[in-house]
Amino acid sequence: MKKISKWTSLLLAAVMLLAILAGCSSSTDGSNSGSANAGTPAGPSSGAEVKDTLRVAMTSEPPSLSIYDHSSLLSVLMNVQMYNGLTRIDYTTLEPVCDLAESCTVENEVEWTFVLHQGVKFHNGEEMTSADVVASLEYAKSLPAATLYTASMEKIEALDSYTVKITTTEPYAGLLYDLAYYYNFIVPKSLIDQGNDFNANPVGTGPYKLKEWNYGNSITLERHDGYFQADHAAKIPTVIFSIVPEGTSRTIALKAGDVDFVWEVNSADVASLQDSSNVTVAEVPSVEAVILFFNNDKAPFDDANLRNAIAAAINREDIIAAALNGYGTVNYSCIAQGFVESTDTNAIAYDLEAAKAYLAAWGGDPASVELKIICSNETRVAIGTVIQSNLAQLGIPVDVVSMDTAAALNAWKTGDFIATMGSWSPSNALSYAQRFHSDRRQTYAGAINSPELDQLVNRAKGTLDSKERAALIDQIVGTVNSLSPQVTLYQSTWYRAYDEKLDGVLCSATGYVDFCDVYWK
Repeated sequence: MKKISKWTSLLLAAVMLLAILAGCSSSTDGSNSGSANAGTPAGPSSGAEVKDTLRVAMTSEPPSLSIYDHSSLLSVLMNVQMYNGLTRIDYTTLEPVCDLAESCTVENEVEWTFVLHQGVKFHNGEEMTSADVVASLEYAKSLPAATLYTASMEKIEALDSYTVKITTTEPYAGLLYDLAYYYNFIVPKSLIDQGNDFNANPVGTGPYKLKEWNYGNSITLERHDGYFQADHAAKIPTVIFSIVPEGTSRTIALKAGDVDFVWEVNSADVASLQDSSNVTVAEVPSVEAVILFFNNDKAPFDDANLRNAIAAAINREDIIAAALNGYGTVNYSCIAQGFVESTDTNAIAYDLEAAKAYLAAWGGDPASVELKIICSNETRVAIGTVIQSNLAQLGIPVDVVSMDTAAALNAWKTGDFIATMGSWSPSNALSYAQRFHSDRRQTYAGAINSPELDQLVNRAKGTLDSKERAALIDQIVGTVNSLSPQVTLYQSTWYRAYDEKLDGVLCSATGYVDFCDVYWK
Protein backbone atom coordinates (compact mmCIF):
# COMPACT_ATOMS: atom_id res chain seq x y z
CA MET A 1 0.00 0.00 0.00
CA LYS A 2 1.38 3.39 -0.97
CA LYS A 3 2.07 5.87 1.81
CA ILE A 4 2.78 9.57 1.42
CA SER A 5 4.65 11.41 4.15
CA LYS A 6 4.31 15.16 3.73
CA TRP A 7 5.69 18.00 5.83
CA THR A 8 3.23 20.82 5.44
CA SER A 9 5.09 23.38 7.49
CA LEU A 10 8.51 24.12 8.96
CA LEU A 11 9.08 24.80 12.62
CA LEU A 12 11.58 27.63 12.37
CA ALA A 13 11.17 29.77 15.47
CA ALA A 14 13.58 32.33 16.86
CA VAL A 15 15.29 30.92 19.92
CA MET A 16 16.50 32.99 22.88
CA LEU A 17 19.92 32.06 24.26
CA LEU A 18 18.56 30.37 27.40
CA ALA A 19 16.26 28.20 25.32
CA ILE A 20 19.18 27.09 23.18
CA LEU A 21 21.21 26.20 26.25
CA ALA A 22 18.26 24.31 27.70
CA GLY A 23 18.25 22.19 24.55
CA CYS A 24 21.94 21.49 25.15
CA SER A 25 21.35 19.27 28.17
CA SER A 26 21.51 15.50 27.90
CA SER A 27 20.54 12.64 30.14
CA THR A 28 23.30 10.63 31.79
CA ASP A 29 22.49 7.42 29.92
CA GLY A 30 23.83 8.89 26.66
CA SER A 31 20.50 9.79 25.11
CA ASN A 32 20.11 13.30 23.71
CA SER A 33 17.13 15.14 25.17
CA GLY A 34 17.04 17.34 22.08
CA SER A 35 16.93 14.42 19.67
CA ALA A 36 15.19 15.07 16.39
CA ASN A 37 13.73 11.59 16.65
CA ALA A 38 11.83 11.96 19.90
CA GLY A 39 8.75 9.77 19.67
CA THR A 40 10.15 7.71 16.78
CA PRO A 41 10.14 3.94 17.37
CA ALA A 42 13.59 2.72 18.39
CA GLY A 43 13.69 -0.16 15.94
CA PRO A 44 11.92 -3.15 14.42
CA SER A 45 9.37 -5.02 16.48
CA SER A 46 10.37 -8.29 18.08
CA GLY A 47 10.26 -11.23 15.69
CA ALA A 48 10.47 -9.12 12.53
CA GLU A 49 12.72 -10.30 9.72
CA VAL A 50 15.63 -7.88 9.82
CA LYS A 51 17.72 -7.07 6.75
CA ASP A 52 21.32 -6.16 7.41
CA THR A 53 21.82 -3.75 4.48
CA LEU A 54 20.33 -0.48 3.25
CA ARG A 55 21.03 0.47 -0.38
CA VAL A 56 20.83 4.22 -1.14
CA ALA A 57 20.93 5.71 -4.64
CA MET A 58 22.68 9.08 -4.85
CA THR A 59 22.91 11.62 -7.67
CA SER A 60 26.69 11.84 -7.85
CA GLU A 61 29.85 10.95 -6.00
CA PRO A 62 30.80 13.07 -2.98
CA PRO A 63 34.02 14.92 -3.82
CA SER A 64 35.45 14.13 -0.38
CA LEU A 65 34.83 12.17 2.81
CA SER A 66 36.97 14.56 4.80
CA ILE A 67 35.40 17.33 6.88
CA TYR A 68 38.03 19.83 5.79
CA ASP A 69 38.17 20.21 2.01
CA HIS A 70 34.74 20.56 0.43
CA SER A 71 31.56 22.62 0.19
CA SER A 72 29.34 19.75 -0.94
CA LEU A 73 25.91 18.74 0.35
CA LEU A 74 26.67 15.14 -0.64
CA SER A 75 29.92 15.14 1.32
CA VAL A 76 28.18 16.59 4.37
CA LEU A 77 25.58 13.82 4.07
CA MET A 78 28.49 11.36 4.42
CA ASN A 79 30.13 13.41 7.19
CA VAL A 80 27.06 13.37 9.45
CA GLN A 81 27.01 9.56 9.33
CA MET A 82 30.65 9.27 10.47
CA TYR A 83 31.35 12.26 12.74
CA ASN A 84 29.94 14.24 15.64
CA GLY A 85 30.45 17.77 16.92
CA LEU A 86 30.04 19.25 20.36
CA THR A 87 26.56 20.17 19.15
CA ARG A 88 24.29 19.00 16.35
CA ILE A 89 21.29 20.48 14.55
CA ASP A 90 17.95 19.00 15.58
CA TYR A 91 16.36 17.96 12.29
CA THR A 92 12.86 18.89 13.44
CA THR A 93 13.41 22.32 14.99
CA LEU A 94 16.68 23.28 13.22
CA GLU A 95 17.98 24.38 16.62
CA PRO A 96 21.37 23.35 18.04
CA VAL A 97 21.36 20.67 20.76
CA CYS A 98 24.22 18.99 22.57
CA ASP A 99 25.91 16.01 20.93
CA LEU A 100 29.40 15.04 22.13
CA ALA A 101 28.86 17.64 24.85
CA GLU A 102 26.67 16.45 27.69
CA SER A 103 25.94 20.02 28.78
CA CYS A 104 26.86 23.61 28.05
CA THR A 105 26.84 26.76 30.16
CA VAL A 106 27.79 30.35 29.31
CA GLU A 107 29.07 33.15 31.52
CA ASN A 108 29.85 36.78 30.77
CA GLU A 109 28.37 36.22 27.27
CA VAL A 110 31.79 35.06 26.01
CA GLU A 111 32.88 32.09 28.17
CA TRP A 112 31.27 28.79 27.15
CA THR A 113 31.91 25.62 29.17
CA PHE A 114 31.19 22.21 27.64
CA VAL A 115 31.11 19.00 29.70
CA LEU A 116 31.78 15.99 27.47
CA HIS A 117 30.19 12.56 27.48
CA GLN A 118 32.64 10.06 28.93
CA GLY A 119 33.55 6.77 27.28
CA VAL A 120 33.03 8.02 23.70
CA LYS A 121 35.16 5.98 21.28
CA PHE A 122 36.58 6.97 17.91
CA HIS A 123 36.41 4.47 15.06
CA ASN A 124 40.05 3.54 15.73
CA GLY A 125 39.26 2.55 19.35
CA GLU A 126 40.73 5.62 21.07
CA GLU A 127 38.66 7.34 23.74
CA MET A 128 37.66 10.93 23.02
CA THR A 129 38.82 13.47 25.59
CA SER A 130 39.14 17.24 25.89
CA ALA A 131 42.53 17.04 24.19
CA ASP A 132 40.86 15.78 20.99
CA VAL A 133 38.28 18.57 21.11
CA VAL A 134 40.91 21.27 21.56
CA ALA A 135 43.10 19.83 18.80
CA SER A 136 40.17 19.47 16.38
CA LEU A 137 38.89 23.02 16.88
CA GLU A 138 42.37 24.52 16.76
CA TYR A 139 43.07 22.65 13.52
CA ALA A 140 39.80 23.86 12.02
CA LYS A 141 40.80 27.43 12.97
CA SER A 142 43.97 27.03 10.87
CA LEU A 143 41.94 26.42 7.69
CA PRO A 144 41.05 29.55 5.66
CA ALA A 145 37.84 27.95 4.36
CA ALA A 146 36.61 27.41 7.93
CA THR A 147 37.04 31.03 9.02
CA LEU A 148 33.34 31.85 9.12
CA TYR A 149 32.74 29.00 11.57
CA THR A 150 35.87 29.33 13.73
CA ALA A 151 36.88 33.01 13.87
CA SER A 152 34.67 33.72 16.89
CA MET A 153 36.67 31.29 19.05
CA GLU A 154 39.50 33.29 20.59
CA LYS A 155 40.65 30.63 23.06
CA ILE A 156 39.95 26.90 23.38
CA GLU A 157 41.22 25.14 26.49
CA ALA A 158 40.85 21.84 28.32
CA LEU A 159 39.90 22.40 31.96
CA ASP A 160 40.17 18.66 32.65
CA SER A 161 39.87 15.45 30.63
CA TYR A 162 36.16 15.96 29.98
CA THR A 163 35.61 19.71 30.23
CA VAL A 164 36.36 22.27 27.50
CA LYS A 165 36.11 26.03 27.75
CA ILE A 166 35.69 28.21 24.65
CA THR A 167 36.14 31.96 24.98
CA THR A 168 34.76 34.01 22.10
CA THR A 169 36.26 37.29 20.93
CA GLU A 170 32.97 39.04 21.70
CA PRO A 171 29.35 38.05 22.35
CA TYR A 172 28.43 35.80 19.44
CA ALA A 173 24.94 34.51 18.70
CA GLY A 174 25.99 31.73 16.35
CA LEU A 175 28.52 29.69 18.34
CA LEU A 176 26.32 26.66 19.02
CA TYR A 177 25.31 26.55 15.35
CA ASP A 178 28.95 26.83 14.25
CA LEU A 179 30.04 23.97 16.48
CA ALA A 180 27.50 21.75 14.70
CA TYR A 181 29.07 22.62 11.33
CA TYR A 182 31.19 19.88 9.74
CA TYR A 183 34.50 21.78 9.91
CA ASN A 184 34.17 21.64 13.71
CA PHE A 185 33.46 17.92 13.97
CA ILE A 186 35.80 16.14 16.37
CA VAL A 187 38.62 13.81 15.25
CA PRO A 188 41.48 12.11 17.15
CA LYS A 189 44.35 14.40 18.14
CA SER A 190 46.74 11.56 17.40
CA LEU A 191 45.69 11.49 13.74
CA ILE A 192 45.92 15.27 13.37
CA ASP A 193 49.46 15.07 14.77
CA GLN A 194 50.29 12.29 12.28
CA GLY A 195 48.98 14.30 9.31
CA ASN A 196 46.23 11.77 8.59
CA ASP A 197 44.38 12.09 5.27
CA PHE A 198 40.78 12.21 6.50
CA ASN A 199 39.51 11.76 2.95
CA ALA A 200 41.19 8.36 2.62
CA ASN A 201 40.84 7.51 6.31
CA PRO A 202 37.80 9.31 7.78
CA VAL A 203 37.94 8.58 11.50
CA GLY A 204 35.31 10.13 13.74
CA THR A 205 32.95 9.08 16.53
CA GLY A 206 29.82 8.71 14.36
CA PRO A 207 27.36 5.82 14.24
CA TYR A 208 28.86 4.58 10.98
CA LYS A 209 32.45 4.17 9.78
CA LEU A 210 33.93 3.70 6.32
CA LYS A 211 34.25 0.13 5.11
CA GLU A 212 35.00 0.66 1.41
CA TRP A 213 35.05 3.43 -1.20
CA ASN A 214 34.73 1.98 -4.69
CA TYR A 215 35.49 5.19 -6.59
CA GLY A 216 32.91 6.10 -9.21
CA ASN A 217 30.58 3.37 -8.08
CA SER A 218 29.74 3.17 -4.37
CA ILE A 219 30.60 4.00 -0.77
CA THR A 220 29.97 1.37 1.90
CA LEU A 221 29.58 2.27 5.57
CA GLU A 222 29.40 -0.21 8.45
CA ARG A 223 28.03 0.19 11.95
CA HIS A 224 30.30 1.61 14.64
CA ASP A 225 29.66 -0.80 17.49
CA GLY A 226 29.54 0.76 20.93
CA TYR A 227 28.36 4.16 19.68
CA PHE A 228 27.95 6.45 22.69
CA GLN A 229 24.26 7.36 22.14
CA ALA A 230 22.27 4.14 22.44
CA ASP A 231 19.07 5.63 21.01
CA HIS A 232 20.99 7.03 18.03
CA ALA A 233 23.07 3.92 17.27
CA ALA A 234 22.86 2.46 13.77
CA LYS A 235 19.88 0.11 13.40
CA ILE A 236 21.02 -1.33 10.04
CA PRO A 237 24.57 -2.75 10.06
CA THR A 238 25.56 -1.77 6.51
CA VAL A 239 24.64 1.16 4.25
CA ILE A 240 25.74 1.16 0.60
CA PHE A 241 25.55 4.49 -1.25
CA SER A 242 25.48 3.83 -5.00
CA ILE A 243 26.22 6.55 -7.55
CA VAL A 244 23.31 6.74 -10.04
CA PRO A 245 23.48 10.10 -11.89
CA GLU A 246 20.36 9.71 -14.04
CA GLY A 247 17.08 10.37 -12.22
CA THR A 248 15.06 7.88 -14.24
CA SER A 249 17.59 5.15 -13.50
CA ARG A 250 17.27 5.81 -9.75
CA THR A 251 13.49 5.53 -10.01
CA ILE A 252 13.63 2.29 -12.01
CA ALA A 253 16.11 0.82 -9.52
CA LEU A 254 13.80 1.60 -6.58
CA LYS A 255 10.74 0.13 -8.29
CA ALA A 256 12.70 -2.98 -9.24
CA GLY A 257 14.01 -3.44 -5.69
CA ASP A 258 17.64 -2.91 -6.72
CA VAL A 259 17.92 -0.03 -4.25
CA ASP A 260 15.93 0.72 -1.09
CA PHE A 261 16.18 4.50 -0.87
CA VAL A 262 16.44 7.27 -3.46
CA TRP A 263 18.01 10.29 -1.79
CA GLU A 264 16.98 12.72 -4.54
CA VAL A 265 13.97 11.90 -6.71
CA ASN A 266 13.93 13.37 -10.19
CA SER A 267 10.96 15.78 -10.28
CA ALA A 268 9.61 14.13 -13.42
CA ASP A 269 9.25 10.86 -11.49
CA VAL A 270 7.53 12.13 -8.34
CA ALA A 271 3.97 11.39 -9.47
CA SER A 272 4.94 7.93 -10.74
CA LEU A 273 6.52 7.00 -7.43
CA GLN A 274 3.60 8.38 -5.45
CA ASP A 275 1.36 6.03 -7.43
CA SER A 276 3.64 3.03 -6.87
CA SER A 277 2.77 0.32 -4.42
CA ASN A 278 5.34 -0.49 -1.72
CA VAL A 279 7.00 2.93 -2.00
CA THR A 280 6.91 5.81 0.47
CA VAL A 281 7.51 9.33 -0.84
CA ALA A 282 8.52 12.01 1.66
CA GLU A 283 7.83 15.57 0.52
CA VAL A 284 10.10 18.01 2.37
CA PRO A 285 9.72 21.80 2.04
CA SER A 286 13.28 22.96 2.52
CA VAL A 287 15.41 25.94 3.48
CA GLU A 288 17.61 25.28 0.46
CA ALA A 289 17.88 28.14 -1.99
CA VAL A 290 19.10 27.23 -5.48
CA ILE A 291 21.18 30.15 -6.67
CA LEU A 292 22.91 31.57 -9.74
CA PHE A 293 26.24 32.89 -8.46
CA PHE A 294 28.33 35.47 -10.29
CA ASN A 295 32.06 36.00 -9.97
CA ASN A 296 31.58 39.52 -8.68
CA ASP A 297 35.26 40.39 -9.01
CA LYS A 298 35.30 39.83 -12.79
CA ALA A 299 34.15 42.48 -15.24
CA PRO A 300 31.46 43.09 -16.35
CA PHE A 301 29.84 41.26 -13.39
CA ASP A 302 31.43 43.69 -10.97
CA ASP A 303 28.66 46.12 -12.01
CA ALA A 304 25.44 45.89 -9.96
CA ASN A 305 23.28 47.24 -12.79
CA LEU A 306 24.21 44.34 -15.07
CA ARG A 307 23.61 41.83 -12.28
CA ASN A 308 20.25 43.45 -11.46
CA ALA A 309 19.27 43.32 -15.14
CA ILE A 310 19.93 39.58 -15.20
CA ALA A 311 18.03 39.09 -11.93
CA ALA A 312 14.98 40.94 -13.28
CA ALA A 313 15.03 39.05 -16.59
CA ILE A 314 14.96 35.52 -15.14
CA ASN A 315 11.44 34.11 -14.92
CA ARG A 316 11.42 31.81 -11.88
CA GLU A 317 7.96 30.50 -12.77
CA ASP A 318 9.39 29.30 -16.10
CA ILE A 319 12.18 27.48 -14.26
CA ILE A 320 9.83 25.73 -11.87
CA ALA A 321 7.42 24.73 -14.64
CA ALA A 322 9.96 23.65 -17.27
CA ALA A 323 12.86 22.26 -15.24
CA LEU A 324 11.18 21.10 -12.02
CA ASN A 325 7.77 19.94 -13.23
CA GLY A 326 6.17 22.41 -10.86
CA TYR A 327 7.96 21.17 -7.73
CA GLY A 328 9.54 24.26 -6.19
CA THR A 329 8.73 27.61 -4.62
CA VAL A 330 9.52 31.02 -6.12
CA ASN A 331 11.92 33.07 -4.01
CA TYR A 332 13.46 36.37 -5.13
CA SER A 333 15.38 37.10 -1.93
CA CYS A 334 18.98 36.19 -1.08
CA ILE A 335 17.76 34.41 2.08
CA ALA A 336 15.53 31.36 2.23
CA GLN A 337 11.94 31.93 3.27
CA GLY A 338 10.81 30.10 6.39
CA PHE A 339 13.03 31.60 9.08
CA VAL A 340 11.57 34.13 11.50
CA GLU A 341 14.11 36.61 10.10
CA SER A 342 13.28 35.87 6.44
CA THR A 343 12.53 38.96 4.38
CA ASP A 344 12.20 40.05 0.75
CA THR A 345 13.31 43.66 1.34
CA ASN A 346 14.50 45.18 -1.98
CA ALA A 347 14.11 41.83 -3.75
CA ILE A 348 14.18 42.10 -7.55
CA ALA A 349 11.28 40.15 -9.02
CA TYR A 350 10.78 39.13 -12.65
CA ASP A 351 10.14 42.32 -14.66
CA LEU A 352 11.42 42.49 -18.22
CA GLU A 353 10.96 46.25 -18.52
CA ALA A 354 12.87 46.81 -15.28
CA ALA A 355 15.58 44.50 -16.64
CA LYS A 356 15.92 46.64 -19.75
CA ALA A 357 16.17 49.77 -17.59
CA TYR A 358 18.96 48.23 -15.50
CA LEU A 359 20.70 47.17 -18.70
CA ALA A 360 20.52 50.74 -20.03
CA ALA A 361 21.94 52.03 -16.74
CA TRP A 362 24.85 49.61 -17.15
CA GLY A 363 25.46 51.05 -20.61
CA GLY A 364 27.38 48.18 -22.16
CA ASP A 365 26.70 45.99 -25.17
CA PRO A 366 24.68 42.95 -24.01
CA ALA A 367 26.09 40.87 -26.88
CA SER A 368 29.56 41.33 -25.38
CA VAL A 369 28.60 39.61 -22.12
CA GLU A 370 30.10 36.13 -21.95
CA LEU A 371 27.84 34.45 -19.43
CA LYS A 372 29.00 30.86 -18.99
CA ILE A 373 26.95 29.07 -16.33
CA ILE A 374 28.46 25.94 -14.75
CA CYS A 375 25.80 23.28 -14.02
CA SER A 376 26.62 20.11 -12.07
CA ASN A 377 23.60 17.88 -12.74
CA GLU A 378 20.82 17.30 -15.25
CA THR A 379 18.29 19.45 -13.39
CA ARG A 380 20.65 22.42 -13.32
CA VAL A 381 21.39 22.01 -17.00
CA ALA A 382 17.63 22.26 -17.62
CA ILE A 383 17.48 25.38 -15.44
CA GLY A 384 20.39 26.87 -17.35
CA THR A 385 18.55 26.32 -20.60
CA VAL A 386 15.55 28.29 -19.27
CA ILE A 387 17.87 31.13 -18.19
CA GLN A 388 19.45 31.05 -21.63
CA SER A 389 16.02 31.60 -23.19
CA ASN A 390 15.10 34.35 -20.69
CA LEU A 391 18.29 36.36 -21.20
CA ALA A 392 18.05 36.09 -24.98
CA GLN A 393 15.29 38.70 -24.63
CA LEU A 394 17.95 41.12 -23.40
CA GLY A 395 20.41 40.09 -26.09
CA ILE A 396 22.73 38.46 -23.52
CA PRO A 397 24.21 35.17 -24.80
CA VAL A 398 24.36 32.29 -22.31
CA ASP A 399 26.55 29.21 -22.51
CA VAL A 400 25.36 26.31 -20.32
CA VAL A 401 28.44 24.34 -19.23
CA SER A 402 27.86 20.86 -17.80
CA MET A 403 30.42 19.60 -15.23
CA ASP A 404 30.43 16.86 -12.61
CA THR A 405 30.15 17.92 -8.97
CA ALA A 406 33.87 17.69 -8.20
CA ALA A 407 34.89 19.79 -11.22
CA ALA A 408 32.20 22.38 -10.52
CA LEU A 409 33.29 22.73 -6.89
CA ASN A 410 36.93 23.03 -7.95
CA ALA A 411 36.03 25.85 -10.35
CA TRP A 412 34.18 27.57 -7.49
CA LYS A 413 37.11 27.04 -5.10
CA THR A 414 39.74 28.38 -7.51
CA GLY A 415 37.62 31.27 -8.79
CA ASP A 416 37.86 29.89 -12.32
CA PHE A 417 34.27 30.65 -13.28
CA ILE A 418 32.06 33.43 -14.58
CA ALA A 419 28.80 32.09 -13.18
CA THR A 420 27.91 28.86 -11.46
CA MET A 421 24.76 27.29 -10.16
CA GLY A 422 24.75 26.07 -6.57
CA SER A 423 22.64 25.78 -3.48
CA TRP A 424 22.84 26.78 0.16
CA SER A 425 20.79 25.39 3.04
CA PRO A 426 22.02 26.44 6.49
CA SER A 427 19.84 25.89 9.54
CA ASN A 428 19.62 29.55 10.58
CA ALA A 429 19.34 33.07 9.16
CA LEU A 430 22.53 34.36 10.77
CA SER A 431 24.62 31.88 8.78
CA TYR A 432 22.97 33.19 5.61
CA ALA A 433 23.82 36.76 6.59
CA GLN A 434 27.44 36.04 7.48
CA ARG A 435 28.14 34.54 4.07
CA PHE A 436 27.90 37.95 2.41
CA HIS A 437 30.84 39.40 4.36
CA SER A 438 33.74 40.39 2.11
CA ASP A 439 36.15 38.00 3.86
CA ARG A 440 34.10 35.15 2.38
CA ARG A 441 34.77 36.11 -1.25
CA GLN A 442 37.31 33.31 -1.74
CA THR A 443 34.96 30.63 -0.45
CA TYR A 444 31.44 31.88 -1.16
CA ALA A 445 30.61 33.20 -4.60
CA GLY A 446 27.74 35.38 -3.34
CA ALA A 447 30.00 37.46 -1.09
CA ILE A 448 30.77 41.00 -2.17
CA ASN A 449 33.26 43.71 -1.25
CA SER A 450 31.12 46.21 0.68
CA PRO A 451 32.36 47.94 3.88
CA GLU A 452 28.77 48.90 4.71
CA LEU A 453 27.66 45.28 4.48
CA ASP A 454 30.64 44.07 6.51
CA GLN A 455 29.73 46.46 9.32
CA LEU A 456 26.13 45.21 9.41
CA VAL A 457 27.24 41.57 9.43
CA ASN A 458 29.66 42.18 12.28
CA ARG A 459 26.93 43.87 14.31
CA ALA A 460 24.49 41.00 13.68
CA LYS A 461 27.04 38.41 14.81
CA GLY A 462 27.51 40.14 18.15
CA THR A 463 23.83 40.79 18.85
CA LEU A 464 22.38 38.16 21.21
CA ASP A 465 18.92 39.75 21.37
CA SER A 466 16.87 37.96 18.69
CA LYS A 467 14.66 40.95 17.78
CA GLU A 468 17.60 43.31 17.38
CA ARG A 469 19.47 40.69 15.36
CA ALA A 470 16.43 40.16 13.10
CA ALA A 471 16.33 43.89 12.32
CA LEU A 472 20.01 43.84 11.35
CA ILE A 473 19.53 40.76 9.17
CA ASP A 474 16.70 42.60 7.39
CA GLN A 475 19.15 45.40 6.56
CA ILE A 476 21.79 42.91 5.39
CA VAL A 477 19.36 41.07 3.15
CA GLY A 478 17.95 44.32 1.78
CA THR A 479 21.44 45.54 0.88
CA VAL A 480 22.38 42.26 -0.81
CA ASN A 481 19.08 42.11 -2.71
CA SER A 482 19.69 45.60 -4.12
CA LEU A 483 23.14 44.57 -5.43
CA SER A 484 22.36 41.06 -6.79
CA PRO A 485 25.78 39.46 -6.18
CA GLN A 486 23.75 36.26 -6.56
CA VAL A 487 20.31 35.50 -7.98
CA THR A 488 18.06 33.16 -6.03
CA LEU A 489 16.20 31.03 -8.55
CA TYR A 490 13.83 29.08 -6.31
CA GLN A 491 13.48 27.30 -3.00
CA SER A 492 13.60 23.52 -3.20
CA THR A 493 11.01 20.99 -2.27
CA TRP A 494 12.85 17.73 -1.73
CA TYR A 495 11.46 14.31 -2.48
CA ARG A 496 12.99 11.25 -0.84
CA ALA A 497 11.55 7.89 -1.86
CA TYR A 498 12.10 4.55 -0.18
CA ASP A 499 10.84 1.03 0.37
CA GLU A 500 7.69 1.14 2.51
CA LYS A 501 9.19 -1.49 4.82
CA LEU A 502 11.63 1.15 6.07
CA ASP A 503 10.79 3.27 9.10
CA GLY A 504 12.51 5.87 11.28
CA VAL A 505 13.18 8.10 8.27
CA LEU A 506 13.45 11.77 9.18
CA CYS A 507 14.32 14.14 6.33
CA SER A 508 15.71 17.48 7.46
CA ALA A 509 14.71 20.77 5.85
CA THR A 510 18.46 21.38 5.51
CA GLY A 511 18.79 18.31 3.28
CA TYR A 512 20.17 15.56 5.47
CA VAL A 513 19.02 12.15 6.68
CA ASP A 514 20.50 10.33 9.68
CA PHE A 515 20.56 6.81 8.26
CA CYS A 516 21.50 5.43 11.67
CA ASP A 517 17.88 6.00 12.75
CA VAL A 518 16.42 4.12 9.78
CA TYR A 519 15.37 0.51 10.30
CA TRP A 520 13.52 -2.30 8.57
CA LYS A 521 10.08 -2.95 10.03
